Amino acid sequence: MTPRWHIGAKDLRGAISSYAKRFDLLEVRVALGDSLEKTEPSLATLKRWRKAVPPHFDFAVVAGPHLSSARASDLAQKELDGARAAIDALQARCFVLRTPAEVTPTQLWRSRIGKLVESVPHDVTHFVWDPAGLWELDDAASQARSFEAVLAVDPAHDAVPRGPVAYLRLRALGATRSFGAAALDRIVHAVGARRDVYAVIETDTALQEAKCLRSLAKTAGSPVAGSGGLHRVRPRADIVVRDDEQEE
Repeated sequence: MTPRWHIGAKDLRGAISSYAKRFDLLEVRVALGDSLEKTEPSLATLKRWRKAVPPHFDFAVVAGPHLSSARASDLAQKELDGARAAIDALQARCFVLRTPAEVTPTQLWRSRIGKLVESVPHDVTHFVWDPAGLWELDDAASQARSFEAVLAVDPAHDAVPRGPVAYLRLRALGATRSFGAAALDRIVHAVGARRDVYAVIETDTALQEAKCLRSLAKTAGSPVAGSGGLHRVRPRADIVVRDDEQEE
């Protein structure tokens, strides 16, 4: 199985049509209520974005702060409703729940996250869980498997869980401000065989790294989104399986 790579930058700068000439994935944050920011797009804007990009371009809807806290509230419910509407408007392939450090590996938090997973339709949209804080990789991968969710990882520091879908977040942490060809090549080989790979590059040099990553994936025999002979398929949700093999 050779993966399709979907690569995006950490945020949108400029027109979506210009962005789509360089990348084919964009995370879109949805927040409502007192967390609403003027920079967050309206539903009408999201619909225009979907029409302005080619069919192979993918969106990932990111939960707002109240929903990400995994606590039931009126604002969290509004954000959930907004996320569902955004997923429909964008035909989003992924919904991303980035839980904060306060969401710890206790049974209470696991139960709360499980309820969120159940509340988001993911028959054609992957539910991606991106935990922060005290979660160990093995424990988080096992929990994601039980949620039937995709675990987001930083492939420069963590092993990529096995499964048909991978969600990668290449973070600019510490002394790491960019990723060279050798580091990106290791990431491509760490991903290995699967169906789809979603990669968000959070560095200021994301465009350069996206080009390099695509070239390396092509050399490794991995089709990239938008290449000839590929059909756009909206798959059902996939189960992440724990990977016990650490990249050397």
